[in-house]
Parts: sequence; structure tokens; C-alpha cells
Amino acid sequence: MFTLGVIEESLENAEVLSALKPFFYSQRVEEVPDDPYPVWHVNEYHVSDEKIDEVAELLARETKLTWYAHAFNDDVLVVILKGKAFRVAPHRDETWEEMLTYAEGVKVEKRYIESIPLGV
Repeated sequence: MFTLGVIEESLENAEVLSALKPFFYSQRVEEVPDDPYPVWHVNEYHVSDEKIDEVAELLARETKLTWYAHAFNDDVLVVILKGKAFRVAPHRDETWEEMLTYAEGVKVEKRYIESIPLGV
């Protein structure tokens, strides 16, 4: 089972989240005063191992430039960027290199992507 975190404001079309309703676990609202989106709706989903790749591909199509989403279990971190999802080790190692290079190309700031928390 993967825990998936998605900020609604990170998506081009939040309607895509209707496909994730069966996996919905919780939502919290976070105030981010210095951000162009000062209120974030952070959704947590619990997605089966069998469905995570399908869900990641769906979200990759709708994720905005400069944003990312992530899912994790004990063994794998799935990083979802605009147009592509990556399976990497949960803690930074050499498996992250291709993902970090791609993230730079879709304008995700290094300070956000270099250390992804294993939490939502």
C-alpha cells in the first residue's frame, strides 16, 4: 500500500481527483501566505501497489510545472512531475539522479525536490 499526497492547487485540472475517490483518506487545509496559492488543499490517498503506477501516470498528465506529488511505502518513493513519474529509493541515493535532472527541466526548485519527506 502506498500513501499518496496531492496538493489540489498543483493540478491543471483538479477534476482528475474524482478518479482517486476510492483511495481518498483525508484532507487538510494549509495556509501558505507567501505562495501564489495562499491556501493549499492537501489530500492523502491510500493506493494499492497494483494501482499506483496507473494513478501516478494520471497525475503526471495534470501536474503543473514547478510542482510535484509523491507516494511512498517502506521500499519505494514515487515522485510525480509534469509529464512523468519516477520510482526511486525512499531516501536519496543514485536512483534519484534522473528524477532530479528531469525535475530541473520542469522547473521544480531544488530546495523542494532534493529532500522529499516521507509524509503527507
